[in-house]
Amino acid sequence: MMIMKFRLLLLLLLSVVLTACASTKSEEKSPGNEGIHNQAYPDVEQILKKDEDADVFQWKKRIYKTDLKSLESMDVSKEEQLGTIEATYSDGDEFTENMATKLPVGTAIYATDKENILIAEHDGKTKRYLAMIED
Repeated sequence: MMIMKFRLLLLLLLSVVLTACASTKSEEKSPGNEGIHNQAYPDVEQILKKDEDADVFQWKKRIYKTDLKSLESMDVSKEEQLGTIEATYSDGDEFTENMATKLPVGTAIYATDKENILIAEHDGKTKRYLAMIED
């Protein structure tokens, strides 16, 4: 009788562990979701729904926005160039990597000494952009 209870308990414990492992892997590999931590990042549709005239661009699957008062008061240093804007968004287009709503094609994008801030530079003018996180 004792052996049977032990086997039942072992079977129950094993099934709980396997179920927990299986659900974690499916969450990490579900389509369009590169890990559960990316749920905190809004997509461009959400941002443009709140502000249809927003000045944003997409870089490495993150949306960056400018014209935020908090950005101008921060001490930020421009570092190496990461790349350039490759396309300008038109209503109805799919928003893709290196695409912007206002910045022209060819605008240089630079890293900064701050983790979530990038700098865009075109024709001698610079703008700071902050990575957006959902409210």
